[in-house]
Amino acid sequence: MELRQITNAVTKTLVIVVFWVVLLVDLILEPIISFKEIGFALVKAIVLSGVFWLLFVMLVDTLLKSILLDAKEKKVDRAEGGISYHVTEPSAEEKAWLRAHEREKNHGD
Repeated sequence: MELRQITNAVTKTLVIVVFWVVLLVDLILEPIISFKEIGFALVKAIVLSGVFWLLFVMLVDTLLKSILLDAKEKKVDRAEGGISYHVTEPSAEEKAWLRAHEREKNHGD
């Protein structure tokens, strides 16, 4: 998995959460719910989700880049796990194990 895919997945999740929170809180605070209030709440939730999407993309991208830069600087191994697992190159031993496992899987079919 690459940095861009991780950033998109985290950002999309956060934007969906913001949308539902804004929509539900807006509707809960309304004394009487009609189609007009639901429409305004939907528009408000969509606009705020769009604004937060821009902010989250910048924030999450910067955060992930700093985490990965720090991991590369400390020469983190994939075996240690964490977010660096998805973007650091596998070691020679891991590549050999993956090839052997893939061959074993193909011969088993």
